[in-house]
Amino acid sequence: MLRSISMKNRNLLATSVGVALIGLGAMATAQAANYVVMTHGNGLSSTQQERIRAAGGTITAHLPQIGVAIVEAGDGFDAAAGAIPGLQSVTRDVTLDWDIAEPDSAPIAAEDFANPPGSGDDDRFYDLQWGNAAVDAAGAWNAGYRGAGATVAVLDSGAYCAHLDIAPNLIGGASFVPGETFCNTSGSSHGTHVAGSILAADNATGTIGVAPEAKLLAVKVLSAATGSGDFAGIIQGMVWAVDNGANVINMSLGVRGGLPRSGPGANELSELINATKRAVQYAGKNEVLVVASAGNDGRDLDHDASTMSFPGQLPGVLTVSALAPEGWAIDPTVDLDPLASYSNYGQSTIHFGAPGGDTRYPGNELCTVGPVTQVCWIFDAVFSTVQVSGGSSFYGWNAGTSMAAPHVAGVAALVYGKHPGIKASQVESILKRSADDVGKPGRDDASGFGRVNAARAVQY
Repeated sequence: MLRSISMKNRNLLATSVGVALIGLGAMATAQAANYVVMTHGNGLSSTQQERIRAAGGTITAHLPQIGVAIVEAGDGFDAAAGAIPGLQSVTRDVTLDWDIAEPDSAPIAAEDFANPPGSGDDDRFYDLQWGNAAVDAAGAWNAGYRGAGATVAVLDSGAYCAHLDIAPNLIGGASFVPGETFCNTSGSSHGTHVAGSILAADNATGTIGVAPEAKLLAVKVLSAATGSGDFAGIIQGMVWAVDNGANVINMSLGVRGGLPRSGPGANELSELINATKRAVQYAGKNEVLVVASAGNDGRDLDHDASTMSFPGQLPGVLTVSALAPEGWAIDPTVDLDPLASYSNYGQSTIHFGAPGGDTRYPGNELCTVGPVTQVCWIFDAVFSTVQVSGGSSFYGWNAGTSMAAPHVAGVAALVYGKHPGIKASQVESILKRSADDVGKPGRDDASGFGRVNAARAVQY
């Protein structure tokens, strides 16, 4: 039977993922820390490396591709290393605390395609995936495009690598969280949920991702145990993904409330943001599309000059707002494209809208969709793959812009699969031209250029 769902979980689902900045003051007294070092050139020279070691630093990662190095050192290293010629900046890294509500889960009980809820598909929980109906994934599959030949890197909290819907498409991964591997058997299910929405295999088991034949690189940049992560991990994860064959990078993460543009710590943050920009630019130069969630603060990003949505407002990132129905289990013909109650918005930032889910339906009556009977409002959230402690192939609901970005990444994977060697700018153009204009004509605050449409995207 399904795990019971409480009203407490209902409240959490609507703000399922965010990141809060911690440690700006506390970290300054730490005895050892990571520093992000940027050069003016492509990498550290041998002399610069020697000077860093002489200043008490240990280089733990050198990324000459983007002119960045990660250095472990004690207090005062930034001042000492700042005198080394040729360095642009030496900045103590900042830890991000990931505030996430875990999905509510359901265990598994033991070729034309149609969209949910009446698909007749043999993947038992597919009919719960209204998000695939919203983007018309079945239309792309019927045209013969399922993501084969494309690789998606999910920068997140890792994945449950043995999940029956994840394992068939997993080809590798890496962890940039000390002491943790990219494969989880406990802790956060967020990365598993995101990966499943993108590329859960069509294997007559549970769910089906938008691009069920795309391949997965699971890149851990957030701890599955503590929910924390830092800029260094995200930067390294992006470079690793590019160098290991990703076509699409999905970053379903964001800073709750945004990063401050001014005030205490803002100068240091600006250098860390600049280092991350270099990683995004590196992806673009290598024809890798970067997709990110817009954030769950309900903020108007056009008129909030005091904070920055991160990484959503980085140049070169496709930023995705969350859309959601209200009462879909009661009436599957209900509009799937209203802006979710929690989603950030703003014409200058949002590129696309996509299914992110919501829990705003007010009733508590029961509904049945496919094999599942539950309170009706839960079906308006996004259903995908998760794991439970100890490892098991579970499925569950979650809602957030974190759930929206994977639908865009999945459609992008379909396009990369159809067009081997295509440029990232061309993929972006196809996504824009094929999107359904669900808001006011043209680009709008809620859904940008529109809600992505998989069936139309593969027609280009």
